[in-house]
Amino acid sequence: MAFIGDPALVKAMRAQYEIETIHADDSKTLLFLMSATIATLDFSQEMQQEFISNVADNLHWWCTNSDQGCHLKCTLDGNIVGVILVKKFWNLCSLFVAPGHQGQGLGRALMLAAIDQCKGKSEKQAIWLNAAPNAIPFYQAMGCISRSSKQALPQGFSAMQFLL
Repeated sequence: MAFIGDPALVKAMRAQYEIETIHADDSKTLLFLMSATIATLDFSQEMQQEFISNVADNLHWWCTNSDQGCHLKCTLDGNIVGVILVKKFWNLCSLFVAPGHQGQGLGRALMLAAIDQCKGKSEKQAIWLNAAPNAIPFYQAMGCISRSSKQALPQGFSAMQFLL
């Protein structure tokens, strides 16, 4: 029986999916993917709109600061099915996998690729994130641990970090 961390499973998954650097012309598709994924979450309409605004702001930041972070996409047959953005190589602000592709190891593959790119470049020697309640088990399985934060987070969210 294979599990998500099984190297053979990851290798087989990577043979089907491609992880690549984001290009500026991907912006519209990325915003659609992230918005559609946010819409499936059990949050109020107001909170969903706040999240969409936040990911749009982060996408805009990347468009003007592409050398100051790690922004990767996961594609299948040329279609973007996942994305990760780590600003300044320490601030994970976006990790989304299209709902129909979740549970197949794509988030893990994106996270591992981002970790590889952030090592040696992160001023915090870690990747920081604020995990939504539904994502906390995923990040814990990836090896993320709790961290203190002065930032007020929405109820149920957890400030976490992955030590590089």
